[in-house]
Amino acid sequence: MAFLEIHNIEIKGVATAVPKQIKIAKEQPFFTDIEAENFTNVTGVISSHVAPSDMTLSDLCQAAAEKLINESGWERESIDLIIFVSTSRDFYICPNTANILQDKLGLRTEVVAFDLPFACSGYVYGLSVASSMMQSGQLKRCLLCVGEMTSKNQSSLDKTVWPLHGDAGSATILEYNPEAKHPMQFNLGSDGAGWEAIICREVGVRNPTTTESLVMKKYDEGIERNGMQCSMDGMSVFSFAITRPGKCIKELSEHFQFSLPDISYLLIHQANKMIDEKIRKKLKLAEKKVPYSMPYYGNTSSCTIPITMTSQIRVELEEGEHELVMCGFGSGLSWGAAHVFTDKIICLPVHEI
Repeated sequence: MAFLEIHNIEIKGVATAVPKQIKIAKEQPFFTDIEAENFTNVTGVISSHVAPSDMTLSDLCQAAAEKLINESGWERESIDLIIFVSTSRDFYICPNTANILQDKLGLRTEVVAFDLPFACSGYVYGLSVASSMMQSGQLKRCLLCVGEMTSKNQSSLDKTVWPLHGDAGSATILEYNPEAKHPMQFNLGSDGAGWEAIICREVGVRNPTTTESLVMKKYDEGIERNGMQCSMDGMSVFSFAITRPGKCIKELSEHFQFSLPDISYLLIHQANKMIDEKIRKKLKLAEKKVPYSMPYYGNTSSCTIPITMTSQIRVELEEGEHELVMCGFGSGLSWGAAHVFTDKIICLPVHEI
């Protein structure tokens, strides 16, 4: 357990962007009609968005950031920090994608810019790192860009991952305010013993990419991929997902002494509907307090929390004050929960590009 309480930081706005192209789950060639129906019943995913070959995640984050900066009225020179959270970096080794976005967005060269290579837990980790760096007041405005482009590292012939996931990017703006009414509170954790549960095995330094890495291999009916593409141990992930996130959220509420039934919304990583419903029921939260974006966006990894905000509760977030619990969990294995308040933030409709 790693508990953090961070003062003086407020979320001021959120925007998201997705590719225009849509992937229909039931139309995937590896599914029979019965399999397709069972898949949607279990996961809740009807469709998602998939990027063309010439689009990267930084393009989506840039589009979201441009809209959010313009809507906020912020001068670009006033932004002190930009963090890019994703495993879908423009270049896997270097340079950092945050540096590329700094230039594309026209931010000043004095801005602090770096990447965090998190997947599904990335939004919560990004918030914790950004707010920690800002709380002294020396850095006053931050642009947090979070998302994933899973279509770039998954096989379209792998029914265990391809129909579940979608591509999406987000931008969140945070601001230092010494008069902020509420702190941000976090509970973060990791279990590296589960590092093989979700993995791209032959991309990086431990297992460098070779010509053999490009060879497609059949592991079972409807499961074909090469060594560079992501694989998932479904049973290990399921066991982790139905136990650790709920415990993390309960620990957060107990440590910081707030009432879970009284929160406005639980914004949980959209792993799949069956997993998330198990977590909701264990926490004894009403259905209306746990919104879902997965039917038409799928599992967008670290972007599931912001895209749930912009697609499901946008009007509510813009019009009032809300007490939120956010929880992300996934590869690493890593997990994190956050307790935050928002007050009439900018929350833009999902932008298609």
